[in-house]
Amino acid sequence: MRRFTWVTIALLVVCLGTTMVPPAGAQPASGTIVLYTSVPQEMATEFAGAFMRKHPQIKLEVLRSGSTEIEMRIFAEIETGGIRADLLWLADAPIFITLRDRGLLLAYRSPEARHVPEQFRDRGNNFIAGRLINMVIAVNTTLIPMRAAPKSWSDFPKFGKTAAMPNPLYSGSVFVTVATFVQKYGWAWFERARKENIQVLRGNTEVARALAAREFGVGMTLDFMVYGMIQDGAPLAIIWPEEGAVSVPSPVAIIKSSKNPEAARRFVDYAISVEGQKFLASKGVVPVREDVDPPKGQPRASEIKTLPIPFEWAAKNAVDIRTRFEQIMMR
Repeated sequence: MRRFTWVTIALLVVCLGTTMVPPAGAQPASGTIVLYTSVPQEMATEFAGAFMRKHPQIKLEVLRSGSTEIEMRIFAEIETGGIRADLLWLADAPIFITLRDRGLLLAYRSPEARHVPEQFRDRGNNFIAGRLINMVIAVNTTLIPMRAAPKSWSDFPKFGKTAAMPNPLYSGSVFVTVATFVQKYGWAWFERARKENIQVLRGNTEVARALAAREFGVGMTLDFMVYGMIQDGAPLAIIWPEEGAVSVPSPVAIIKSSKNPEAARRFVDYAISVEGQKFLASKGVVPVREDVDPPKGQPRASEIKTLPIPFEWAAKNAVDIRTRFEQIMMR
């Protein structure tokens, strides 16, 4: 899997107010930190609870929304006095590249980072993957039997109005997927999808729910969402496309202007620890650590065939990519 260079994760923080940054572990971290994240609300809330039970002296406040909305908030805050979050944890990896290149992230090499494969870490330690989320094809097997289901991304558009995909203007993982598809197939894939009448829904959650509700037979969405619904009894199946999934390392990073960087470091430590990764695996998420087992029936990160993601290109062309998608698929 290709090494990636990323951009964002933000948390808003109310702080303790010291300007001295002690070495990790030199003193107990405490106070309040704020996390901006696109991790689904229920999962983010439970993860925050687990972190605060581990570190009861730290209060973690979570602001959750889609990656694109959070990015708009971040850039608005930059223009009006600075980012108010202490931490970011988003699916839109390219935004972390933008923030890193603007000097807005605080480099931190967690003691736990040595357990995370190199391709999931920024070389300058500005961000590190906290989870691996995979864009796959999902099928409602009561509407489309597996023998007739699409086996590849190239097959997907021919399912026409029975198929749905999420919107990159809302979701960071979808933006990464669109950028990857443009590099592999060109815009012709989307022109064909529009001609075949593929439907665009708001986010990955909406696509997964619409599949479970039999509103669509086929969908492009994230593996862990479908996995969770299957565990709850939904008649869905995950198809790993022949060309490869779009495996998005969802970065976590500390904002350079954080007023409580020590507490923010403890959150990064927890996110990539065995305990933190086991928590995510229990929710159907593929761990970034090889020493943590994946959810039952799901592959390890090293076993997943993935398409190469053009992180740097996506970061430099983000506005054009979203604009062109909107012109082709939504007008």
